Amino acid sequence: MAYPKVLLWGHYKPLEALLRTCGGPALQIETLTDAGPFQTPKSAGEVGMVVILHRPEQTDGLSALRIWKRRYPGIPAIVITSDYSGATTRLLLKSGAEDVLGMPVSGDELLACLEEYMPGFRLKPPIARRPASRRIGGKALLATVTPGMVAAGVQMAPTLPSVLPDGVQPTLQQDLETAYKGLEIAFFGPFTMLWNGRRIELTNQAKYLFAYLAYNYPRALSRDHLARTFWPEKFDHTPEFARKSLNVELTHIRNIFRDQAGYKGDLLVYYKNTYSLKLESAPISDVLIFKDLHQKTQEYRRCNQEVPDEILQKAIKTYSGNFLDDFPADSFSWVELERQHLSSVFEQIADLYSAQLCSKNDYWKAVAVCNDILSCDARMEVIHRRVMQCYASLGMAHKVEAQFNLCCKMMEQEFQSMPSSETVRLYEEIKKKVA
Repeated sequence: MAYPKVLLWGHYKPLEALLRTCGGPALQIETLTDAGPFQTPKSAGEVGMVVILHRPEQTDGLSALRIWKRRYPGIPAIVITSDYSGATTRLLLKSGAEDVLGMPVSGDELLACLEEYMPGFRLKPPIARRPASRRIGGKALLATVTPGMVAAGVQMAPTLPSVLPDGVQPTLQQDLETAYKGLEIAFFGPFTMLWNGRRIELTNQAKYLFAYLAYNYPRALSRDHLARTFWPEKFDHTPEFARKSLNVELTHIRNIFRDQAGYKGDLLVYYKNTYSLKLESAPISDVLIFKDLHQKTQEYRRCNQEVPDEILQKAIKTYSGNFLDDFPADSFSWVELERQHLSSVFEQIADLYSAQLCSKNDYWKAVAVCNDILSCDARMEVIHRRVMQCYASLGMAHKVEAQFNLCCKMMEQEFQSMPSSETVRLYEEIKKKVA
């Protein structure tokens, strides 16, 4: 299938290469030099979108944007700029740009623009929708209003590289010999575990039990406590059968580690009517990393110091989904309690980081960070408010409106309610200011 042509105004080889990577072989790209007066493309009727490079020290994309919009007002224009201060961004948008992206631009952002503004463009075919019982993903909600996010119902390819300066190439190093020797666990999102780099698969009940033992490591848990936690009804009526069920699952765990990982030691230790995991080295997990980063954040705040960006960025990246998202929380109260606690901590960190960025007037970066946060959990109303504030500071009233509508949809879908009075009040205040 041949798509409308993408016109690239401005000479920057990494950007052109990234566009070709995003669009695939079917996408036609015509490049116009930025030297001299604005050139008219050879066949403007075939152009579906123009990408204008704006680097004030080298390329004046603003004048090119104005000329383009006067001549071809119906063809979308995307500006990629090295000057994404609030004043410049507002000026670019007022000149008619559909979107303004800061440099370095990512492949994900370009792909989202292609899917948004190029008629019929899709890098990959739509995937089957999730069952209605599943909570809608943050990205699916955000895609309705936010450029740079994957469109709803479209399978995204692996993250594409960012545009790098000429001559700089990304490297990928994989050294399996130096992989962690021991147990690695991901508690955020679906539960997964690796032993010496090899993935271990358990049946559901054994997985629930092992996750509980691993999360409480190195504590020893009584046999009756485990039987009551995982077979409560059976334990209330026939506790001996609940204990037998526990023994069956523990045996299954031992066998799986022996068969899949070649583990010949005694993984589960029974001592004084308690069970515990016996490991040569402590397991590493995303939750432990997240809690350590939160503790460092608290230490900086207690000292009235700004938390370094790298700590907050790593914490947000580590929280890749709800705690044990594939576990039935209604069956295990401990899962629901931890899920709520960790979600609350994540919201605090997200709010802090976005507030720090806004205090530096780095609104575009704050919006990007908030979008990443909402893609993990779209229910964070405080982050929706932060995005509205950022768009208001950038003079983008239509984006404020779209973000508020998105928040309303989220609240209706998740909680069958309207946004809080604080969110509504912020929205009305912004409307009055821009009216």
